[in-house]
Amino acid sequence: MVAVLYHKMALPNACHLGKRVPKKLFYENAQLNATDRRAFAENIDTIIWQYTLKPSTIPIQPYEDGQREYVEIEVLQVNLRTIRSTKRIAEIIHRAIPYPLIIVFVYQTLSNDGLLAECLCSLSLALKRLSQAEHGAIVVEELLSTDWIDLSSLSAVDVEFLDSLALTYLPHTHLYAFYAALVDRVVALGCAKLTGRYCVESAVEESHARKDRLATSHNLELQISEYREALTKETQFNRKVELNMKIRQLEQQLQKLLDTL
Repeated sequence: MVAVLYHKMALPNACHLGKRVPKKLFYENAQLNATDRRAFAENIDTIIWQYTLKPSTIPIQPYEDGQREYVEIEVLQVNLRTIRSTKRIAEIIHRAIPYPLIIVFVYQTLSNDGLLAECLCSLSLALKRLSQAEHGAIVVEELLSTDWIDLSSLSAVDVEFLDSLALTYLPHTHLYAFYAALVDRVVALGCAKLTGRYCVESAVEESHARKDRLATSHNLELQISEYREALTKETQFNRKVELNMKIRQLEQQLQKLLDTL
């Protein structure tokens, strides 16, 4: 079922590797504490190095400017046993591998008769730059992930998102522009989950501003949820009135932000 995603991306056959990556490589080379090791051991089934995107496999040039080196992009598929600790696992993998990554998390469930019942996937990307403090080191500037997408039951917004990942729709200027465009699509999907409208910003400045507005929207949602939970436990009338007022104010702020997404 995850083949649907790769079909939509339409990457050239020359990019395909399909090579298994042993988890022990992360145990040996990444700085994992006991909790991280347990997250890998219990939640990850297999890691597959699916594609490598570089000038010898795809007609897009590398990018280097003294702050960033986007000489190749790797697509890793992480097959999961559970969806616990996925965010932490993504962070570990992004920090352990210096190249920009497209991590495709896949979680599948089977029906009682052994047929595929559900296939969930989530894409994780991270913008990286060269460390100014340590020569040769890579710094993860920002990590972004999509919500879980049910490939067995796609929504209209999901279809628009997957369609927009096609190679022909992405910039071929250089690999950094290519990767940044994918980041914009992840942000656009996050906005669409709130607004119901999938739209990718073309201007770089607006894309950055939109990313900030999306993060603020999520923070407002979290605050509203916390106030609503507090409201259900509150017994004093005056305090209930105060909480309701705060909730309405935050909802108004959130709606104004949603109108700009």
